[in-house]
Amino acid sequence: MPNPTAELHEAVFLFQDAQISRELLYPEFEAVLDGFIPFPDFASATARAVYVQIDQSLRVTGAVFFLISFDAAGMVDRRWNVPLRQLIDATGTGPDMGAGAIKLACYSQCPIAWHQKNLWDPIMESGGSSFVALRKAAKSNRLGLVVKQPANVEKAKAGKQPAKPVVDHAREQAVLEKKLHDHYTQELRDKMALLIKEQRLRIATLMNQHQAKVHGMQHEHQQRVLAYQQKCQEYEQINRDLEERNRTFKEGLDAQANKIEGMREYFAHKLKAAQSGESNQIQMLQENFALEMDAKIRAATAELREMLDMREVELFYRHQNETALKEEIVNLKREQQQMLKNSGDQLLARLTKAGVNLVTFMPGLGEAAVPLDDIGVYLEDPQGYAANKAGVSEAIYLAWLEHHQSPCCNAVDPKGHACGRSISLIETPFEFHPGESDRCSQHQSMVYSRVAERR
Repeated sequence: MPNPTAELHEAVFLFQDAQISRELLYPEFEAVLDGFIPFPDFASATARAVYVQIDQSLRVTGAVFFLISFDAAGMVDRRWNVPLRQLIDATGTGPDMGAGAIKLACYSQCPIAWHQKNLWDPIMESGGSSFVALRKAAKSNRLGLVVKQPANVEKAKAGKQPAKPVVDHAREQAVLEKKLHDHYTQELRDKMALLIKEQRLRIATLMNQHQAKVHGMQHEHQQRVLAYQQKCQEYEQINRDLEERNRTFKEGLDAQANKIEGMREYFAHKLKAAQSGESNQIQMLQENFALEMDAKIRAATAELREMLDMREVELFYRHQNETALKEEIVNLKREQQQMLKNSGDQLLARLTKAGVNLVTFMPGLGEAAVPLDDIGVYLEDPQGYAANKAGVSEAIYLAWLEHHQSPCCNAVDPKGHACGRSISLIETPFEFHPGESDRCSQHQSMVYSRVAERR
């Protein structure tokens, strides 16, 4: 069996940013894979590369946009294994690069699903298109590819032309017009089909880039929310510690008050015992006792009150910080929803103007178009959105969804064993009644008999 690439040149181009930095013939690239040639420029990095097939006229006929990783020494990772020729033979078509629609394999158009993570999408912007860079590199022929010159058709047509027979010019003109019409109609159809495929590839590339951006924003937001939640937990722990200290201080205050009361009783008893003495001495002792007790009480009360005031002020500021952080978390979640909505509004609006509808498959509803204004609601709660569209509550929809995935009897006997018999599938959530539609005929008759007995 002949090799389909026998008349095609094979090369590998390595990209840095949006420009081609290295050009290799395929045998040179195989030497790189075998570990004979290191690339220090790509040490400890993952490079974007393109495997291309070029015809004898230096026109690109196929391309595979793949990723390749290098270790710290600039050698290719030994685990790298991407079947480039198999991918280009099994993939779909791409844009026209001079020789008709090329064979294109990239992240958005991968014929082998498990190799998709090893591919990347080409840049299709007007200022730095990857296809333009590939076409220019192929035409420049810095690799020294052998070019096949076109044959001189004019020389082959030299010589005397035979005399044309006399024909009907009107009929000949009509036939010619029909042939030209059919030719240009078919050419227009081919160009339109190629343009539609190219636009689909561009839309898929933009959607993947947008999805990656949204994932990055979600990851960043999640990290920020986790950090704020951690701060809230720290402040809550500090608040609990302060409350525990405040309780300890209050217990100490009560203990000191009890101690003072005991001292009061002691001196009162001492005064009663000394009543037999002189009245002046008793009066002096009473005054000294009152003054001493009053001074001690004021000092202890002032100190404890000052400590309580300080703790109350600290608790007040902690509560304020906790409230502010909780409000900030709520605002961040609202900003996230707004950012997700605003980040996709422009692209979704452009897709809607271009006639592209967002369609999703909802169990029980089939394929349903999601309006642009409902994207946020659908992403927030897909099952609740489907239940609302089906005209039932979310609990009934979830029960029907479980029945739709496994149509069996859910009745449970007194021992806790499920029946598990196969039952008829209820196609729509609107016709599903929990406790009846998910029962076999035997358990349904038992339910009906219980209802009749209650009546």
